[in-house]
Amino acid sequence: MATASVVVPAREEAARLERTLASLGRQSFDGRLEVIVVASGAATLRIAREHGVVDRVLTDDRRDGPGAARNRGAAVATGDVLLFTDADTIVPSTWVRRHWRHYATPAVVGVGGPLRPLADGLSHRVRFRLLSDWWYRISWSVGFVQQPGPNCSVRRSAFEAVDGFDESLPFLEDTDLSLRLREAGRVAYDPDCPVRTSVRRHEREGYLPLLLAYLVGYLEYALPGRSPTREHFS
Repeated sequence: MATASVVVPAREEAARLERTLASLGRQSFDGRLEVIVVASGAATLRIAREHGVVDRVLTDDRRDGPGAARNRGAAVATGDVLLFTDADTIVPSTWVRRHWRHYATPAVVGVGGPLRPLADGLSHRVRFRLLSDWWYRISWSVGFVQQPGPNCSVRRSAFEAVDGFDESLPFLEDTDLSLRLREAGRVAYDPDCPVRTSVRRHEREGYLPLLLAYLVGYLEYALPGRSPTREHFS
């Protein structure tokens, strides 16, 4: 039987994790679905351990960031395909199935999809559509693939071949993984496979400052001496 593994990093996410796990429990995937939570904080750990959909809980003692947490979860996963989402994200019931179907094509090594806001409001919807969907469609078309952390998957063999997420990167670790995966095969974008995620960071930092931070991050990533994989931007 086909097995897919979902890894959810959850650092002090007691207020949000339940919704994420509930959405994973509604998946229409025909194979076996394994859910692994890498958590920190007593309340978050308790929710993960008590939820029926969770197969394994790892304690994130190091708190080295989402990339390291995802790597820890992937290291114990048994699935042929590894899916990643965040503890402040709700996935649709078709999420695993839509990701999985892309891997029927042997050349596909990774899949990404758009993000939608959990919050109401036209401004959130428009900005997410521009920055977390249309930007991906444009960048993907020129080879700058960027699987977003809350909505991505990888073929396990390819993930292991590129050594997973680069834990030395505090920022853009999902983009870095995507670009390294591209050298191993095709990274697909599925515009019809969105997930809904929190806008708390956008509200806290503001859309424009956050956009500028990403632009600076892309530039720093590409500068000589700043990233071991900067050649992907040339």
